[in-house]
Amino acid sequence: MSYPDIEVQTVELLADWIETTLLVSSPGSLSLERLFAMAEEDLNVSSDRASMAVTVMYRRRQVLGDLYPFEVVLGIAVKHVGTAPLTLAYKSLLFLTPGSLARQLLGDLHIGDMGNLLEDVSESALQNFWGTGGRAIRFGFPSRWDRPREFDQAVVWLARRIGLEPGRGYRPPRRRDGGVDVVAWRPFLDGRSGFPIALAQCTIQAETFTKTTDVDTRLWSSWLAMDTDPLSILVIPSTIRRAGPEWNQLSTVVTVVDRIRLIELLGRGGSTEVDYTWTVDTEARLRDSLDAS
Repeated sequence: MSYPDIEVQTVELLADWIETTLLVSSPGSLSLERLFAMAEEDLNVSSDRASMAVTVMYRRRQVLGDLYPFEVVLGIAVKHVGTAPLTLAYKSLLFLTPGSLARQLLGDLHIGDMGNLLEDVSESALQNFWGTGGRAIRFGFPSRWDRPREFDQAVVWLARRIGLEPGRGYRPPRRRDGGVDVVAWRPFLDGRSGFPIALAQCTIQAETFTKTTDVDTRLWSSWLAMDTDPLSILVIPSTIRRAGPEWNQLSTVVTVVDRIRLIELLGRGGSTEVDYTWTVDTEARLRDSLDAS
């Protein structure tokens, strides 16, 4: 298979390409020798760069352990295993990543469905942000919950769900979600105020830094009567190079929850009520496309 129009600009995306290739190929395993040959033939990527990508996968495996849906044995093989819900979640995030093989090769993937899926996965993951007893809800519009359309009423609805009073700040009715796609919080058994709250922006855009300003915590502190400042979170389906400048730039402004952290949070248990129809359909389309090439 060759991909003349596919660009793999970073080692992280090259690791994603390997993972996707394993997911849609049979028997789902590759020797390193075969992998390096494919990278050179299909992408014009050197074996040294492909080896760096395998190292990225090995680090992902180190962080996630059994939550990572691939086996990585340096110098021997890279093998895909498992079809559990966590694997579906990982596939979803892999396909949603800007620059992914799925997004480059298939093109029309229904942006609205993609955004909704990331928000659903984030809702399920972020309820585990503070461990047992944590909660989360999708606030982005349209919501699969009974969120009112009008922003001012939606904030009242959200306050009621969280257990707060609405703030006194003016809430423009024409706003959609105030930059917040998912809200996570961790109430205490005493039922009193003063518990942690996180406001999350989820994005499938390639440019991530501009999204860090979508959530204005000062405004939100006027819209919800919170005793403590909320935490601002940026959720992305991609991974970012370890200790690279992009990570340092983002993490000084917001708490970044990338693919690896999302899977870690999902691995803590809790609700897994996510509709992965888009993921299954995208995988089938991707497999058909690669088989035809």
